[in-house]
Amino acid sequence: MVTSAQPLSVGLLGLDRHGLFHLEQLSLRGDLVPVAVVADGHGRADLGEGFGCRVFEDRVEFLSDERIDLVLVTVTGNQRMAAIRQVLLAGRSVAVLSPLSEDPAEAEALLVAAEESAGRLLVLSPGLGDDDFQAAHDQVQSGRLGCPMTLKHITWGFAGAETTFGGLPEPFLVVLEQLLVLSEIGPSAVLARTLGGAGTSVGLGATVTMTSGVTADVEYHPSSPVPLRTGWVVAGSTGGYCGFEVYTATDDDEVYSTPVPVPPVDPGQTYDDLIAQWRDDAHHATVLQRAVRLAGLVHAVRRSLDLDAVVTLSG
Repeated sequence: MVTSAQPLSVGLLGLDRHGLFHLEQLSLRGDLVPVAVVADGHGRADLGEGFGCRVFEDRVEFLSDERIDLVLVTVTGNQRMAAIRQVLLAGRSVAVLSPLSEDPAEAEALLVAAEESAGRLLVLSPGLGDDDFQAAHDQVQSGRLGCPMTLKHITWGFAGAETTFGGLPEPFLVVLEQLLVLSEIGPSAVLARTLGGAGTSVGLGATVTMTSGVTADVEYHPSSPVPLRTGWVVAGSTGGYCGFEVYTATDDDEVYSTPVPVPPVDPGQTYDDLIAQWRDDAHHATVLQRAVRLAGLVHAVRRSLDLDAVVTLSG
């Protein structure tokens, strides 16, 4: 776990079930200390008192509290973007959950607003804590697979009601962000499609081509009668990865597999990364670049679905 010599005092703007989860998690740490919540018309804000937080009824008064080093915005829906801008306009640092936006122009505008503010903008990505993704990423980073050439991720099954962002299911967006980390380069083209199946929920699929020529296929189907989860499948120039196994071809064209350790799932990893962004400017810049790329990818997927055609991106 990353530690900081000076704990950061955190104020939470929004205390729905997501906000309460983060309040509970932060209360277990020593480097990020929740000190305030704003009621913001939400009846559960008084729960913050049980965690030693001061409860504000007014956002302006909340944002004027000098004890707060960082505001974590968990507001969802149409009020989300306005809340982020309000915090930055007040000159306070703000952390927001990924995706930053569904519109690349809007994401870029937030970066500009952060540059003009006395505060800074940080992005949390809880979906990057997945053990299968971590294992795949470790193998790509080690060079054991050579240069990744083709990637695939499929999740089918009954998922029930799904939370969406920009009209796309959140689990689908998590995989798109994981893809950007695995490829370490921006997308150049997207072809998205709907997937039919049981129930009323519609599945989604996307073929993404990266600027390096790497291709990836992602499918997410929340109402499939067939349960199927591949996790990440990576075919590289010298090896492959799937299901916590690395596959290597010999000179005799035989393929053998080697198990890789299953990384532990650490709920605190998201907040470790938040501290890393606060302390490391280079890492912070990388996270913001990925956030803008993800916004562009989300936008391209939606456009491709609407147009039923390939949509190109600037990279």
